[in-house]
Amino acid sequence: MELNLPIFEGRGKKSSNLYESEMKVLKFPQEPIPENKQPLNRMSKRALKQVGEKPNPYYPYCLQLALWALDKGKYQPRGQELELSLGLWLGEKPADVMRVFEESIDGEPMDLVDPRKKHDPEDLAAAILSEVEDRLSLRTGYPSLSKV
Repeated sequence: MELNLPIFEGRGKKSSNLYESEMKVLKFPQEPIPENKQPLNRMSKRALKQVGEKPNPYYPYCLQLALWALDKGKYQPRGQELELSLGLWLGEKPADVMRVFEESIDGEPMDLVDPRKKHDPEDLAAAILSEVEDRLSLRTGYPSLSKV
């Protein structure tokens, strides 16, 4: 699905004291980052809307939901590293971020949650945060995606 926005070119020609302009339509993808079309991010977007948040299409929705849960006290992290890591991940490539939720530690494909089921926003956020914490607990050092 695309978002069509009209743009106007030139002054056009005068007609009945109004200017008629030629109109072109530019097509923009509805999701600026392709990773937000993935099932986990689509579910996270719905969850963000359910809790009254406005999803930002320029960051993975799953990270936004996870940060919402931490901010609202809906999830108790095991350590202090979790929120710092998620904040840093907002600056990473979305494809790298999503690999954490698509592949197991061994590189095998995985589904964090069943996209065919309806998930409560808090439960979905907890699943995301738990996976991130599990990954972070397996390594030491600075919280970057290259080590998870």
